[in-house]
Amino acid sequence: MARLFPLSLVSIAAAFGCAAAAPAPAPKPNMDPGALPPAESAARRDSSAMPAAPPPSAPPDEAFRNGWMPLGETGVDAFIRTHPTFDGRGVLIAVLDSGIDPGIAGLGRTSTGERKVLDLRDFSREGLVVLTPLSPRGDTVQVGGQRLAGFGRVAALASGSRSFGGVLRELPLGEAPAADVNGNGSVGDSLPVVVALASDGWVLFADTDGDGSLANERPIHDYLTGHDTFAWSTAGRPAPLNIAVNFADAGEASPPTLDLFFDTSGHGSHVSGIAAGHDMYGIRGFDGVAPGAFLLECKIADDAQGGITTTASMIRALAYAIGFAAARHLPLVVNMSFGVGNESEGAARIDAILDSALAAHPEVTFTVSAGNDGPGLSTVGFPGSAARVITVGATLPSTFLTAAPGQRPAGPLAFFSARGGELAKPDIVTPGMAYSTVPRWDVGGERENGTSMASPHAAGLVALLISAAAPRRLDAATVRQALMVTARPSAGSTFLDEGAGLPDVGRAFRWLQSARTAEPVDAFVSGRPGRSAAYQAVTRGGLADTVVTFMLRPARVDTFRLRASAPWLHAPDRVIAGPAAGAVRLTYDSRAFAAPGVYSAVVTGWRSDTQGGPAFRLVNTVVIAHPAGRDVTLRLDVPGGGVERVFFTADSGRPFSVRGSSAADGATLYLHEPGGMPYRDGTGLPIGTGPSSAVFDVGGREALGGTYEIDAVAPPLDRATVSLDVRQAPLTLQLMRDRAGLQATLINLTAAPVAARAAVVLIGAEWTQPIIARGSEPQRVPFIVPAWARGVVIEVAMAPTEWERFTDLGLTLFDSAGGQIAKEPLNYALGRLQVPLPPGHGAMRVELALFPGFADERAAADTWTARTTIRLYADSAVSVPGADGTSPVAMTLGPRAAATARFPFRASPWLLGDGFIPMGAVVAETGGMLWTREAGLPVPAPPVMR
Repeated sequence: MARLFPLSLVSIAAAFGCAAAAPAPAPKPNMDPGALPPAESAARRDSSAMPAAPPPSAPPDEAFRNGWMPLGETGVDAFIRTHPTFDGRGVLIAVLDSGIDPGIAGLGRTSTGERKVLDLRDFSREGLVVLTPLSPRGDTVQVGGQRLAGFGRVAALASGSRSFGGVLRELPLGEAPAADVNGNGSVGDSLPVVVALASDGWVLFADTDGDGSLANERPIHDYLTGHDTFAWSTAGRPAPLNIAVNFADAGEASPPTLDLFFDTSGHGSHVSGIAAGHDMYGIRGFDGVAPGAFLLECKIADDAQGGITTTASMIRALAYAIGFAAARHLPLVVNMSFGVGNESEGAARIDAILDSALAAHPEVTFTVSAGNDGPGLSTVGFPGSAARVITVGATLPSTFLTAAPGQRPAGPLAFFSARGGELAKPDIVTPGMAYSTVPRWDVGGERENGTSMASPHAAGLVALLISAAAPRRLDAATVRQALMVTARPSAGSTFLDEGAGLPDVGRAFRWLQSARTAEPVDAFVSGRPGRSAAYQAVTRGGLADTVVTFMLRPARVDTFRLRASAPWLHAPDRVIAGPAAGAVRLTYDSRAFAAPGVYSAVVTGWRSDTQGGPAFRLVNTVVIAHPAGRDVTLRLDVPGGGVERVFFTADSGRPFSVRGSSAADGATLYLHEPGGMPYRDGTGLPIGTGPSSAVFDVGGREALGGTYEIDAVAPPLDRATVSLDVRQAPLTLQLMRDRAGLQATLINLTAAPVAARAAVVLIGAEWTQPIIARGSEPQRVPFIVPAWARGVVIEVAMAPTEWERFTDLGLTLFDSAGGQIAKEPLNYALGRLQVPLPPGHGAMRVELALFPGFADERAAADTWTARTTIRLYADSAVSVPGADGTSPVAMTLGPRAAATARFPFRASPWLLGDGFIPMGAVVAETGGMLWTREAGLPVPAPPVMR
């Protein structure tokens, strides 16, 4: 059952005479600072009741004293003290993100006093303003129905050329406070702008002070031309959002293309401070990793739709950054704190595009966040799965774990950090938490965590090494090797968890001083060019393949000596490979896999200069899962900051329950579906005892065939003992509707008789709508939410092969006025938007919009398909009596046998909208456990006349 609406489970339990309390809704910890908070209704607010500005999460001077920009974890502070001129100066860091606020203190100047932000460019088109010709009357002009005086100021600069007007509307930008662009307490304003051609190019005028006149306003040029910015504000309040302007000339007869560049996410501003902030918040010495570096800000994400990328925004931004740096002869580091889930690792189109671009530009180093879908295996997202990027996982820096600097332990691996499995990723880990720069509207969001914070830390490390090596020009492969070879692995972690470990910039610099260079070797599983690691998940005794072949492709013919890290993994002593590829045949000793668990080991390949580090790593993992139908009861001892993994095999459609109990404060339980995706209805449940235990009840509709992963995570500094109980139903359930009513069928999967009681309940309504579309235009599905609905669950599913073409797909639910009710980006080929509704809401006319973002225009050219299912849940379930008027119905199922019960049914107790059908659930009780399966109940087809 959907955990968002647990009252239906209470009603189900009542149907059996049980007193079982419904589980609490599954919280969704937002460990990715790029994700926006849950969307609120976009209803306008009374500006006279504007809330007071929130305080910062901590005073900046306190954050500085506490070391909350955790430079010491990677040796940055000591390195810059020893080498003060090796602070990233002369290096350009391009941040491909949500934009930045160009007025932030700390992002204005480099350590040498030069302008830090060299350009701001919007590739998301979120700030696109449509311009139309203006017809001024004397000193006034009408723009978007609003009268502006002082037009003579524009006419004087425009020298008689045409002028154009447009409007920035707040409502489509999302919710307050970010979308309250002028800070008046209302998200619903339309803010007019005027554009004209001056002698030095296109300029923009805006009534920034709200006095209805342009007479006292200054002209705003394209940021690259004049580095101008502006902001709307309300009298007596500081401007919440600073804005830059992008112009593109569309020809003499047309208005220019106008994009307003801003950061209504806060993510890009925060990331930029970590990479290269200098004297943040006006505090001398409060710096990011590379305070001497320049910044180029490329906005690729539409913040209004949940921070989603738009079609080709990644590759257009990367191409711009490469050209920008080349024209200025600046070494380029690119950071992208972004990622979505892989359905088939190594197959995403954006990975291939990035790898091709980086192969053509080996001088460009690209850092990418691994993603926040950990701690499960095979959770690294794309484009972090691209071969030529540096994929960065996260640690929890010790500066945030204790206030006693002399007693700080090493920061543990962050539980949310995505792990490898089918990929030999991440490459390294860096601190995934920091206190950094934010726009004024985002005060309170200075301290954030996620691999989004780790990736710019790594980008800063790269900038330090490049500036230290000057005038020698480092290529990306050499920088990556320097960081990985000198990184420190942590105790108890594997390459799947942390790659090579935590870098130390001083050690990496000393490695580079030997004038070594790295010659990259592409390595992949034979027959799977994008799959950089071997991974098998099987039940005990069922190892499918004890021989795995990797293919190697070095740039030249070379000989490599091989070393295996575990006795069960056998490799030849050496291999010769060249550009035409060479094969490495590895064998597994299956006798080592007697007990369920994870077995992971690495074969490293070495050239004659062993001080240069491994030339490649062949990562091998075998997961032995508990078999299907087998209950699992375990006691797990989890070290502080650690994770214990348990795998079990599930049958398709077979319900199961996972329960974790612990007296430790701060322990958490995670569930990952086959393939690595976090459980679709939410994961990361706090573990308590008794009624506070962490519980995942997975109904038959949700249960997938394959290997599930359970992860018990201890708090960062304390051990935890977790009691784990996995119960799988002895049967599967089916619910169908025919002309006689409802038919509930129970199928016994065991070799023993099963006594069961079955009931049928009605829980709401559902509607399935296929989407068949071409291109990047939003797809819209209007519908009515009836007054009886307590909540809405919207599910979008597509084929995994379809998902490989995308970089994003945003889901937004709008009210009838165009305000956002809720939004959620898809992270995998299946995603959900869950929307609780307030009591007494009445019937609501709403619209679901799907915003597709493709890797490139070619990927968007072909037809794409998806299935949208909208489910409306009622306040409580309604029991359907059995054929004899009673419920539940007692049933006895023989071994491997089925039994069916009938439940008369004519119509839904709720009024259903167009396209909706009743939704019900069959519930079975066996041995004190309740098992469920939801189902839509379409009207049966009429009989065929013969």
